Amino acid sequence: MFLDHMLRRFISIGTSRHAHPSAAASQPPKLPGTAELSELPEKGDVGEASVDSDVDIRKKQQLAVGDLSRLAYQSIGVIYGDIGTSPLYVYSSTFSSSPSLDDLLGALSLIIWSVTLMAKIVRRDPREERSIKFERESNLPAMSEYTRSFLERSRVMKTLLKTIGVLGVSLVMSDGILTPAQSVLGAIQGLRLVDETITTATIVGTSCGILILLFLIQPFGTSKIGTCFAPIVILWLLLNFSFGIYNLVLHDHSVLKAFSPAYAGQYLVRNKTDGWRSLGGILLAFTGVEALFADLGAFSRRAIQLSWLLFAYPCLLLAYIGQAAFISDNRDAYSNPFFNAVPPGMFYPSLVVAILAAIVASQTMITATFQLLSQIIKLSYFPQIRLVHTSKIFQNQIYIPWVNWLLMVGTIVVTVAYNNTTKLG
Repeated sequence: MFLDHMLRRFISIGTSRHAHPSAAASQPPKLPGTAELSELPEKGDVGEASVDSDVDIRKKQQLAVGDLSRLAYQSIGVIYGDIGTSPLYVYSSTFSSSPSLDDLLGALSLIIWSVTLMAKIVRRDPREERSIKFERESNLPAMSEYTRSFLERSRVMKTLLKTIGVLGVSLVMSDGILTPAQSVLGAIQGLRLVDETITTATIVGTSCGILILLFLIQPFGTSKIGTCFAPIVILWLLLNFSFGIYNLVLHDHSVLKAFSPAYAGQYLVRNKTDGWRSLGGILLAFTGVEALFADLGAFSRRAIQLSWLLFAYPCLLLAYIGQAAFISDNRDAYSNPFFNAVPPGMFYPSLVVAILAAIVASQTMITATFQLLSQIIKLSYFPQIRLVHTSKIFQNQIYIPWVNWLLMVGTIVVTVAYNNTTKLG
């Protein structure tokens, strides 16, 4: 009996030590200051998690209709502030003098098709990156096969491609400093339309105060911030939508011809070098698109498609068409297209909403910076640091404390150093 007891004990000890090495190895080391997702608090609270947390996030998160609608609503408050404020300055940045009707139609056609192409959002959701099965294509053309082999064998090309990738992401992340400073400064400078005696010191001080407040609320998380900011962006886009219809009905509705891409081609051919240079202004019509793709991780492809196609896209389209209809009858209105085209009695309400929308536009790149850095960490191009998962309902909504404070310091320094949007631009 004694030998039998000892034998059973020896077998049990050996089993516990050697039976499941892979299971033990699969557990990632726990970083200081982090916690597993399973340790997250109940719904509504904020929890912390390591980026390598052993949780099943390999499968696509299935969202109910209510959750998907809620996510789409939140995405409006976070994503579309930047691209939504573009109607304030696109035409004034495109033209340096009163445009002819043909040039106006050409610019509008470029804007329409540039914004329309954005509707083709990436097919793959970043939430599913770990579930993707990569297969090596064997039936490539000879030239493609040679190119692939060269890239795989060349250490120089591998290093170069990695460097370009990281540099590109770094440039986008730098917008996390420049965009808040530019947006808030531009918004507060708009008060000079009401009172030209407002000093630069007042504008800079007010801008810095708003920026500090903006970064102080980041720990509340993407869901709460998006829910609070969404009404402002919705109201702003609805104003653009209604003003666009108003101007299209009362002014030159023939600008609808710009839906033909032929006008875009003729504009570039006719104006030659000047036409290509003016594309810098057209580019502003879809500035913020990089954040739309970067923020896919915080929301979902389906939610962003829903909010973009059903709301943001038609509002922006009618905004640009309505402004073009007004400029067609009032050629000098290009210098301040939004406020010149405002219906009578709506100047001050639209000014207030425009300032609020410009402030909210800062959130777009702040959230995008958190998302991009988390992806860089997953690719081992950055040390693993403390991430805070701010939602137990929606995956990948994160907040990175020390990055938030560095962004805040950077935006304050930039705001004080440049003190107006012209110098900052």
